Amino acid sequence: MRHKKTAIFLFVFSVVLSGYAQNSVTFDVNGATAVVQHEVFGLLMERLGRQWSAIYDPSKPNTNGMRNDVIEGFKECGVGCAQWPGGCAANGYNWSSAKNPSNDVGVDRFIEFCKLTGAEACIVGKPNANDAASNEAFAKYVIEDLDYPLKWFKVGNEIWGGCGTNYTGGYSSAFSANYDRLKNLRETENGKNLKIIAAANSSEGNYSWISGYYDNLGEKMDGIEYHDYIYHPDNISSSNPSESNYWQIMREILSSDFAAHFKTIVSEMDKKDPQKRVKMVMDEWGNWLQDLGDGWMQHNSVMDAVGAGAHLNMFISNADRVGIAALAQGVNVIQSIININQSGVMVKTTSFYVFKMYKPHHTDNAKFAPITASNFNNVNGNVPSGNAAATVDDNGIVNISITNVDLASTHDVTVTLTSDAEKYTVKSAEVVTGPALNSGNDFGKDEVVNIKTLDESNYSLEDEGKTLKVTMPTKSVVMVRLQPPTSTYRQHGNMLNNSVDAFSIKAGPQGTIITSSASRKTPVTISLYSVDGRVLLDKVSKTFEAGSNSFVLKNNTTGAGVYLVKINGTGINLTKQVIVSR
Repeated sequence: MRHKKTAIFLFVFSVVLSGYAQNSVTFDVNGATAVVQHEVFGLLMERLGRQWSAIYDPSKPNTNGMRNDVIEGFKECGVGCAQWPGGCAANGYNWSSAKNPSNDVGVDRFIEFCKLTGAEACIVGKPNANDAASNEAFAKYVIEDLDYPLKWFKVGNEIWGGCGTNYTGGYSSAFSANYDRLKNLRETENGKNLKIIAAANSSEGNYSWISGYYDNLGEKMDGIEYHDYIYHPDNISSSNPSESNYWQIMREILSSDFAAHFKTIVSEMDKKDPQKRVKMVMDEWGNWLQDLGDGWMQHNSVMDAVGAGAHLNMFISNADRVGIAALAQGVNVIQSIININQSGVMVKTTSFYVFKMYKPHHTDNAKFAPITASNFNNVNGNVPSGNAAATVDDNGIVNISITNVDLASTHDVTVTLTSDAEKYTVKSAEVVTGPALNSGNDFGKDEVVNIKTLDESNYSLEDEGKTLKVTMPTKSVVMVRLQPPTSTYRQHGNMLNNSVDAFSIKAGPQGTIITSSASRKTPVTISLYSVDGRVLLDKVSKTFEAGSNSFVLKNNTTGAGVYLVKINGTGINLTKQVIVSR
């Protein structure tokens, strides 16, 4: 009996150990159809603290007074959206009284800043009914006077009481006039790009307001605001958090707070809007901790880097629903990507390097690969050991990001790809981590935390590269990029040729003729554009059967001229210029 008990114990013990090691996630690369918008990598750029006064510094190399190193930093790490003038500052900001001040950033310089950095502008107006004319004029000024194709305009900020208004979280007809006037602007030629965000949001645990907004605003809104900080400005130090603080924050991000509310909001929106037309605008998120006594500036640590990676993985994995996700904030305020001290010395924070490492997730038309199975074992009680996300770009490259929140132990993660690609190899493997949970970059000192190459001993590929095994370092964020055979891609040639596909494209009297001499298991999307590649004229999805075959991409609406044809699909990205004669 003693031997039997020992055997049972060893069996159970081995099962526990085996189960602990079985962190795994499966991504459907073939099912990657929704593009991760640049705005998912956005920033709240509120007129708060020393944010804009640090950016506007003519004493440094600058463009129209705005620091060039900040502009280049935003480009380097791929900031995709900037929201201004708030935050709460927007609810009382008079945009028209100082459009182009001599010593500050008004609307003119802000739009210039967005053009310089490539960040999409998100303008926030005022919330009340008597602000409707001002909001309309604000949007029209940006679109017409500044010649900027404004995409996002939000009607107020935190209108349920967080910023001084008090609509108690539900829909109110008191501000419907804002949406009527902005909708009219959206229907004009100049305003056709405009998307209207409903400033909504309510206390956590109350989601009834979502139905109210859908039922009352309907087609007038294109997005719904939601904010959720990991909120500890009074009781957790940003410069010296304890291990207990760290675990509290990771628990709130991955299970007990943020992840739970985020999942519920997505679910409630899906019930009302299964086509996902209206986007979630998560335009304030991040670790709001104790500042350093310099306005709103916080120390940015490994803890913040891991938290940023975990948040972003959730946004990427729901990119068909999330329209904007804006870390709070950009410079000197809360969990910023850049800090600048009183002497003007700039430092790139740990969050900056997570943004930079994740840049492939929203470049080259990257689309998120749905998660079909996932298991991350719990650590430190009920905290998942991490999470993951994946995208596939127009070159067929699969970008896989993973977090490990464990402070003491490495974790093995098995990543499986459902993909028709023949074989993958590792293009790059990188990691952001540091020696301690509070490690970060300080002014005038060598960087402690940035992007490092992940050691080859930490990863391996099996099953023609479709199974990736990664040993995650402690408290780390990792990005592994897998590429199909390089022979698949000839970016600048007229034809893509390999053992799987061969296409030719030529203009014919009835349209553009696409011919393939090989079969293809999954459809490709074939699109016809104007010569500048901006105006889509026709688009079809096509599966080519074995043998030589062709079809005509209709261009009946086009006259003689020069056009672009694009063929996109798993493992293929082809663009060719064609000349059509009538």
